[in-house]
Amino acid sequence: MRPRPWRAFTLVELLVVIAIIGILIALLLPAVQAAREAARRMQCSNNLKQLGLALHNYHSAHKVFPPGGIGYGWCRYPDNGGAASIKNLNGLALLLPYLEQQPLHEKLDFRTCSCNAMHGNTGCCGPCTAVGVLAGDVTTDTDGDGFNNAQAAATAIAVGTCPSDNGDPYLAEGSPHYGIKPGSGLRGFKTNYDFSTSNSYHCDAWSRENASTRRMFGENSNTRFSDVLDGTSNTVALVETLHDVYNGECAAFFYRGWVMVGVDLGHYGINRWHWPPYITEPRRGQLRSWAHAGSLHPGGCHVAMADGSVHFLSETTDTVVLEGLSTMAGGEVVSVP
Repeated sequence: MRPRPWRAFTLVELLVVIAIIGILIALLLPAVQAAREAARRMQCSNNLKQLGLALHNYHSAHKVFPPGGIGYGWCRYPDNGGAASIKNLNGLALLLPYLEQQPLHEKLDFRTCSCNAMHGNTGCCGPCTAVGVLAGDVTTDTDGDGFNNAQAAATAIAVGTCPSDNGDPYLAEGSPHYGIKPGSGLRGFKTNYDFSTSNSYHCDAWSRENASTRRMFGENSNTRFSDVLDGTSNTVALVETLHDVYNGECAAFFYRGWVMVGVDLGHYGINRWHWPPYITEPRRGQLRSWAHAGSLHPGGCHVAMADGSVHFLSETTDTVVLEGLSTMAGGEVVSVP
C-alpha cells in the first residue's frame, strides 16, 4: 500500500494562520496591560496605606503629626516669618522609623540641613533669599560614620515610588533651587506622595492661614487629631503626584527645594496636563506645575485620608468637593466620592 503523500500548507493557509495569531495577540495584549496596571495601582495604594499608618504611628509617639517641612531657605518674604535656622527638611523623612527604615533614620542628622538651597527664583518671585543661617552643610559627615544627609537625600525609598510612574525619579544634580547641593554629584530622590498643603510658598504660611482653609500640613505645621474638625475620614492627609512637572519640580522625599510645598489638591484638581498658552496640547504624564495632584493610573489618583484609609479620586471630581476634602476645619459637608 502506497503511503499517502504529505500535504504542505499553502501560502494562503499560512497567511490566515498568521493573521489569526496576530488577532489573538492584539486581543490579549490589552488584557495583559490592564492586569499589569491593576497590580501597579494596588501597589501604589499599598504605598499610601503604609505612609498613612506611619503618620498614625508618629502621632501616637509624639502626640502630633510631623510638620510638612521645617525651615525653608527659599520661601517668599523671608523678613516676615523666615526661619532663623535653614533646614529645608521634608517632614516625610521623620516617618522613616515607621516605614521600616530605622537604620537610615539613625544615620540622619536632623540638626543639619537636608539641602543647601538658600534662595528661590529671584527673577520672578522675590524676595526669596533666606535671611537665616544654613544649618551646617548637607554634605558634612557630622558623626564620622561615613554618611551624610546628602547621601540620604539621594537614597531611593521604595514606599515613595508609584510603579506606574515612568518619569525620572531623581532631580537634577546641579540646580541651586531644586538640587541637594551643586557639585555634590548627588541627585535628590523624588516622591510620588506628599502632604496635603496650600500652594502658598510664603515663609511660614501655614501659621497665618485662615483656619477655615488651612490644610493638615505646611511649613512648621503642628496638627493634631483634635484639629481635624471636619472628621478624619473626610480630610485628605497625603496626595499622589508625578515625577514629571512642566513648571517647577516634583518634591524630594527628604528635602524641600524651591516651591516644593506639598500638593494642593483643592486648588488645582487632578491630572491637569495642559496650561494655555504654555502647554497648548495636553501632555499626559507631565503635570503642568508644582503642587499638582495626578498619576498615570487611568482616570484619577490616590489620596490617603487622615483616618489612614486610601481612596482613588476621579480626575473629574469637582474642585469644590476637593477643596472641602482638603481643609481640616472648613465646616463643609462633603465626603469621599
